[in-house]
Amino acid sequence: MPTIGIGVEGPSDKAFWDKVLHKHFAPSRFDIRAMGSVQRVIRDAPSLIEAFRSYRYQAAFLILDFDTSLRKGYRCPAQVIQEFDPVVQAEARTPVQSRFSFICVAVRGLEAWYLADELAIRAVFKHSAYSAPSDTGELNPRSVLLELSRSETGSSTLNKLETARRLAPRFDPTRAQERSPSFAHFWERLSLVADRDV
Repeated sequence: MPTIGIGVEGPSDKAFWDKVLHKHFAPSRFDIRAMGSVQRVIRDAPSLIEAFRSYRYQAAFLILDFDTSLRKGYRCPAQVIQEFDPVVQAEARTPVQSRFSFICVAVRGLEAWYLADELAIRAVFKHSAYSAPSDTGELNPRSVLLELSRSETGSSTLNKLETARRLAPRFDPTRAQERSPSFAHFWERLSLVADRDV
């Protein structure tokens, strides 16, 4: 049974992908590692990719947020590849059909990918009249989710882990691809790898 290694930033990312990926790509399996921060995803990429390769996994995906820290240095999400070790950069530029490691950048953060599925958001935040724009990468996703949470619970804080857990079972990748080009890019790449002959 094929396994794909996934490196993500934090525990809410891990909780979300653990449900979504196993549901939509069965019987493929996923080894999802929460690295702790975007800096650690970048710094530890060579060793993480090598570990996944040594386990004979089908591929390695690194998912990071193009949020405030990275937007200070780069105008375009594709430029983030420059932050990685030269060996990782070179491999991430090999032909997609035979590539082992992929770097995928969530424009404005994973939360913008959540917001691309309008129906899932409305199902979780039942008091919301949320309407997704044509590209959720244009939103400030944390601000939008905080407002949705406030309308639902009255709290001025957002529990990222709980939000991820509640959204994951309702999240529909087909719907999300229509409202987030960066999510569509990631999902197409992952689908390609999952369909490879092992």
